Amino acid sequence: MSQVSRKGERTAAAILDAAEQQFASKGYHGTSLRHIAREAGLQEPGIYNHFQGKEAIYSAVLHRLLDPVGTELSRHLAAARSLPEMIELPGLLMDLLVREPNLAPLLQRALREEAGLPGNTVLHRWLTRLFNEGMAAAVEVTEDIDLQRERMVINMLALFNVATGYFVSAPAFSQLEAGDPLDKDNISRQKQLLHRIMRAMMVS
Repeated sequence: MSQVSRKGERTAAAILDAAEQQFASKGYHGTSLRHIAREAGLQEPGIYNHFQGKEAIYSAVLHRLLDPVGTELSRHLAAARSLPEMIELPGLLMDLLVREPNLAPLLQRALREEAGLPGNTVLHRWLTRLFNEGMAAAVEVTEDIDLQRERMVINMLALFNVATGYFVSAPAFSQLEAGDPLDKDNISRQKQLLHRIMRAMMVS
């Protein structure tokens, strides 16, 4: 790879790093290319050497975060051979959200976006794929689960919101004197809660 190519990749990565922070804190509509360029140390026209515009950057940011997370969740679902293994899925999601601190706010914002915006489209495709994989895995581990689609969608979205909502509610921790939400003991408590919720959903 040439030095020019490596420099271009570093610049594109810097743009995505800056955009990730901006989109997570301000949302799609609250973020401008000018803000992204400034945080990346560029002039705004320089962005167009790497991306077609804000929508393309937003989609790239989401794919960069969601694709590896989806791969790990899919791998867990494919390997699950028992109900207890299925029930560990939300705990894995928590670990992945801890690893990527901007992911939870980005997911929450994308979930609320109106149809047609890139975040909404990317997230819904991601959720649909994981939902279908989860349904297939559930059939394999037990015959006693009520797999009515509407019920399973409600369950999935509830778990998704409990997991991501934990991180976007971080300011409330200090206000309620509950300590650091990223403290390992608090993370463990949240995992235990998700474990209980998942078990109740799977066996009811």
